[in-house]
Order: sequence, then structure tokens, then C-alpha cells
Amino acid sequence: MAIYQKARPVTWTEVVGQEHVRDVLMSALEKGRIGHAYLFSGPRGVGKTTTARLIAMTVNCEHEFKPCGECQSCRLIKSGAHPDVVEIDAASNNSVDDVRDLREKVGLASMRGGKKVYILDEAHMMSRGAFNALLKTLEEPPEHVIFILATTEPEKILPTILSRCQHYRFRRLSEQEIAGKLQKLCEQEQASYEMDALLLMGRLADGAMRDGESLLERMLSGGEAITLRAVEMALGLPPGERMLGLARSLLLADAETVLRLAGELYREGFAARTVVEQTKVSLRNLLHAQLGLAGENHEALDVGQALKLLAALDEQDQRFSRQADLLALEMALTHAMLSTENASAASGGSAQVPPDLMRRLQALEQGIQQIKQGRPASVPATQQAPAQQAPVQGGQPRAASTPTTPSAPPANGTWHDVLRLADIKMRAFLKPAQASFDGGSLIISISSKFHGAQVISKFDELSELVSKVFGDIPFEVVTPDSSKKKLGNAVAPQASPAPVRQPEPQPVAQVLESVTQSRLPEPRTSEPAPGTTQTSPAPWEAAPSAPPAQENRGGPPLGRTTRKARDFFEDGPPEKKPEPSPPPAVPVQVSGPPPVPVEHEVLDQAPVFDDIPFPDEDFGFQEPQPKPSKKGSGFQHPLYDTLQQLFPHRVREVGVMKTRAPEEDSEPPEADPSPEPGEE
Repeated sequence: MAIYQKARPVTWTEVVGQEHVRDVLMSALEKGRIGHAYLFSGPRGVGKTTTARLIAMTVNCEHEFKPCGECQSCRLIKSGAHPDVVEIDAASNNSVDDVRDLREKVGLASMRGGKKVYILDEAHMMSRGAFNALLKTLEEPPEHVIFILATTEPEKILPTILSRCQHYRFRRLSEQEIAGKLQKLCEQEQASYEMDALLLMGRLADGAMRDGESLLERMLSGGEAITLRAVEMALGLPPGERMLGLARSLLLADAETVLRLAGELYREGFAARTVVEQTKVSLRNLLHAQLGLAGENHEALDVGQALKLLAALDEQDQRFSRQADLLALEMALTHAMLSTENASAASGGSAQVPPDLMRRLQALEQGIQQIKQGRPASVPATQQAPAQQAPVQGGQPRAASTPTTPSAPPANGTWHDVLRLADIKMRAFLKPAQASFDGGSLIISISSKFHGAQVISKFDELSELVSKVFGDIPFEVVTPDSSKKKLGNAVAPQASPAPVRQPEPQPVAQVLESVTQSRLPEPRTSEPAPGTTQTSPAPWEAAPSAPPAQENRGGPPLGRTTRKARDFFEDGPPEKKPEPSPPPAVPVQVSGPPPVPVEHEVLDQAPVFDDIPFPDEDFGFQEPQPKPSKKGSGFQHPLYDTLQQLFPHRVREVGVMKTRAPEEDSEPPEADPSPEPGEE
């Protein structure tokens, strides 16, 4: 028989740690106030089933002082052979048919003339139908029947069942209560023990007396003395002294000792998670001793650092679910050391980051983000050049204006603060978002179309979150499909960037001269003879010996109109500028080929041609006349031959100009019924 079965209490005085339940039940049973249904709830191994058996022994005991534990009825109940005490495992007998069978047996009288007691263990495992089938019987059972339900999860019991039972809640047992019970068992077994070993087993039992008794049975099976070292080796725990040394090294931020002890424990076979858990236990013991909660304080301890270490180690538990090697153990202990102030002092740093340094770091991060996104990085306020002094006017220097728009993110919050304040839906929509500051404005870029559309639809909610963290600043949400922007009112002042030096304005004459030189070819002038004065010819005068201004590609000399046409086809159509329409050219009959006009020299001011530069006089050239078309009807464009010579691969005959023949008769000319291809 297991030791926890032999150690089960047979009298009310042997019950440990449940005085609030024991005293009430003893008083009610002594007065004969026996309930028809009880519900016992609490953790495992705290005495729920034992208390139920004590009730059964009390109502069926044959002696005056109940229960005595010695009569035949008490011994039968203790051994589980009493015919009127039935223990049912509700985890396996939870169907409606099982409850129907139970209802049929409830009406039978007790075989030994006492009370019939039904103990339903793990009652929360019963189905809803089984509970409903038991409901009427549980509410009005026969006078000789008592129902006792035991469960570890009372919240799963139907409210209709709870309302018909007397509910008693059992608590966890303390380490000292479990160790005291184990001490009595060791004395009964005549085994030598150390109290520290019993306390360790009481702590590992986690408030369950049955677990502590099972650990004691494991140690007694070896037949050796129960010592602290033996318990640690049997349970696979690292030595307590070494764990205490590791905890002290963490408090002192002694990285060398911490890493050395952690490596030794890991190489000896102890799991990384076990080392961290036992380190927390050692820190807890030191903290309790310092606060006077347990043990004696033998050394000075910084409570704040101990609390930080405990919190940091507790956050590292999730690390071991992914990886549990030596590196994970060292990283967990390193994070714990960095959480203390001693680590900062040992490294020569400070526990608090200066605000100025934090602002500079934020500005640097902002610039990096802007460069990654392809935008020009704004100059941080700390690296901007001082504003240059404006020119002096009237003998007094004029101060340069300083813009108040910040180029760095506000120092009162970060983008992570916005995400922390957002609800779960908004946080999910903002997952692919990238936030950056540009000129004092918050720009939120979202690459996903779906997430961007959802954020745009919740723009007002996002605006409230941004206002809570950064204040009333302008911000914009940019998505692949659209964007939405909000202008802020309250903008924090910030150092302005260095003013950009604007080029000085140039005189109008100089600008016109540079434009004219870049657009007009250089004039071709000949050196004057000694003693003579050179004069610029008029635009309409032709120099008989001057070569043509433009290159003639195998055709006749080019005039002004021909050069413009070639420039049109080579450089594209010029921009249309509003110019006054010139009067129609007056054809002048001259003999000889038309001379090429000479380019005029550069002027100080842009020429303005209000009238045509050709006077109404005969200067020896004749306007080209339209030639008759080769195809018979109409006239050919006067520039057709010239353009065909210049651009043979571009110009083709697409039509001819139709002109009306001289009116010989009053009747109009007959139209050609079938025009040739290319005619208009």
C-alpha cells in the first residue's frame, strides 16, 4: 500500500491545513445537522476525498466518539469495502445511463442500517444530460442517502447543482504544513532526515499533501538518510549552494562568475530552464530573508535590484520554448544582468539616457528611415548651421526668420506608443505600416492595399491615437491606392535649417544678351579696311559676297522660310507664343535669285517686331510663285521641292493645293469626279 494511503486521516484531528472546513463539519455532525448534498472543491491532493470519507465514517461509526477509526464500519470505509459507501469516478461514469442506474439504487435501504453515502469524484466531468438526470434526486433524496461531490473545477458545475449543495472550498497547504506531516511520517518509519530536505519536498509539492507524501515515499525506498543533497540528486535539481552563488553574482552584475557557473551547471547535465527556475527560487529566498518573511538575514541585499532580476528572469521563460541550449541560458542571464543598475555602473554608463542624446538618436533614426524610403533626409536640429544674418538695411541688421516647423520626431512619444494604445484590430491593420517624420509631419506608409484601405476607413480613430502620443501635429497616411492627410495646429518649435543662399539677380540686359547669344548664331563680320569704319547692314540688305548662313544640302540657296521649315522638322514644333500676326507679304518683282539675309548682330535688348521688317520697296528679290501641279489640276506648294530635297525620306506628296482657275466665264469649273491619290 502506498504511503499516502496509509497516512490518510481516520479522525478529524488528523486533518492538516483545512481547519476552516473541518471545524464547521465537526460542529454540524455533532449537532446532528447532516446535509443531504455536499460539494468539495479545491486543488488536487488537499483532502477532498479524505474529508468525504470522514463524513461517511462519522455517520456510520458504531462508537460514541465519532469517528473512532477502530470499529468495523470505520475499517471497512477506510479499506473501501463498506457496502453503503459508494465511490463513483464521474470521469468514466458520466452518462445518462449511469445516472439512471444510480437513481434505481438510491431507493434501496442501507445494508448495515446506517446512512448510504455516494461520493462522486471529479464531478465536473459529468455531462449536462447526466446532471439534469441527477437534479431531482439530488434535490430531494431519501432520508438515508447523502451525496458528496468532489471537483477541482467548480466553475464547470451547473448552477442548478451548486444551488442544491453545501459548497466548501479547500485551500493549498503551505510548505511548513506539508513538512510537518512528512516529519511525523519519517518518525513513524524511523528514518533519519534533515528538515531542509523536508522543506524542499514541501515546496516542490506545490501545496498538495499527496504529492509531498509521494516524494517522501520515493526517498524512503532507497533506505538512506533523507538529506538535502540526496533530495536534490534524486529530483535532478542543481545544488542549492551553487544556485545561491549564481544569484549573488547576478545581484553584483559579475558577468564572469555568472557565465562560468551557468556553463558548469549546463555541462553537468542540468537543463537551462531548470537553472533559471532555481535561480529565481534562490533570489526569492534571499528577498524573503531581507524582508523578514522567512529565514534569517545574513547579508545586505538591494531589494530593488532583486525585484528587477526576478522580473527579468521570469520574462525569459518563453525563450526556452524555442531553444534550450547553453547560448539560450547565457542570453537569459545576460538580459537579467542588464536590468540592474549595477550593470550600468560597471560598464561606466548611466542608468538614465540623457534627453539630448535621445533626441539626437531619434533624429538619426529618422534620417536613416527617410533615406531608405527614397526621400531626402532632413538635417537634425543639433547639426544645423546657425542662421546667417540678413543684409543690413538702414544701418540696423535684420535678423533672419526662424521657421518653427520641427524636422525631428517629438520627444514625448514614439510610434510604438501609438501601436500600444491601438486596439487589436487597428494594430493588425498597422502591422505593415512604416512611420517616419519629415519636416515635422508624421508620414505613415502602408505597402498593402488591403491594410491601407482599412486604415483609411479608420482615419479618425488613428488621428485620435496620434494626437494622444504626439499632440496635434500634421500627419499623412499613404497607401498604394490613395492617401489622406490631416493638418495640425500645435507644432513644437524647432531649430531651423541653415538658409539657402539665393543667387543675386542679374540685370535684364545681361540676361537678354545671354539668351540671345545662346539662340542666335554669331554674326559673320569682315575686318574693315584701315581708315574705314564698319557699319552694320540693315536686315533687308544682302551682302553679295557673304556665304549662306545655313548649310545647303545639295539644293538651291535657302531663304528665311526654308530654314524655319527645316528647323521645324528637325527640332520639332516650337512652343506657341502669343505674337502679333504680321501683315501679308507684298510680292516684289526682282531679277535674279533671292539673296540670303544676313544675321544681325547681338542687341542689348530683345528685339520686338511690331511690323514686318521689309519695307514696301523693290529690293531685288521675288516671292516664290506656286507652280502648276504635275498631275494636272491645282498648284503645288512652293516649298515642296525644297523640302523633298532636304528630307527625301520624310516628305511625300500627300496633296496639292487646289486653286480656282481665272474666271473666264461666269460658270464655275467642273470638279474632277475621281481625284488622284494624294490630292486633297
